[in-house]
Amino acid sequence: MVDIHAVQRGPVGRPRNVEADGKILKAALALYGDAGWHGFNMTKVAKAAGVGKSSMYTRWANVEELFLEAFRTVVAAPGPVGDSAREVLSNEAEYRMRLYLGEHAQAVRRLFVEMACEVNPVVRAAYLHTYQDPIAAIRTRLWEFKSAGLLPEGTSVTRLLDAIEGSVLMRAFSLMPENIDCFLGEIPEYVENLVNDQLDALPLQALRSVS
Repeated sequence: MVDIHAVQRGPVGRPRNVEADGKILKAALALYGDAGWHGFNMTKVAKAAGVGKSSMYTRWANVEELFLEAFRTVVAAPGPVGDSAREVLSNEAEYRMRLYLGEHAQAVRRLFVEMACEVNPVVRAAYLHTYQDPIAAIRTRLWEFKSAGLLPEGTSVTRLLDAIEGSVLMRAFSLMPENIDCFLGEIPEYVENLVNDQLDALPLQALRSVS
């Protein structure tokens, strides 16, 4: 059984080359996106990155460390950004949309699916970083807005955030590959309309910014 606490302590050595490490971490995400956790190993990552496997062990003690660092380093998890509910939801929606359609889309989508069917502490830790922890922080921030009277009293924070996250997820996952490039330019408009639809449906009350 993997000791996830040991894995979370981080790598045993210093990076030999930041650029080379970045290439390896991106290769790791690409491999995971293609093959999933059961097809993920140091040999395949080394081959994809064009480096020797032995050199990788000077930076990552095992495949679990490499996997987690790939997600934690390459995949940002900003959490709540903004001084109002509208800004926080808009920034989150755009971030998620670009994440699900971007360079590492296959890896983050794979993680979303495998978390539902894998009993694996390493996959779970990556999921917490990518999904659960930042979204939980956003939910807490929305509750702060509501407690301060900046969202209507009857607002369901859970349903509001679920509507945003679910809409973005469904839209991104349902796009055909040939339509993605065209849609990327439409993301700001889509996000603005999505957030406006949700907030305008709330009971009438000023949605002010925090000073």
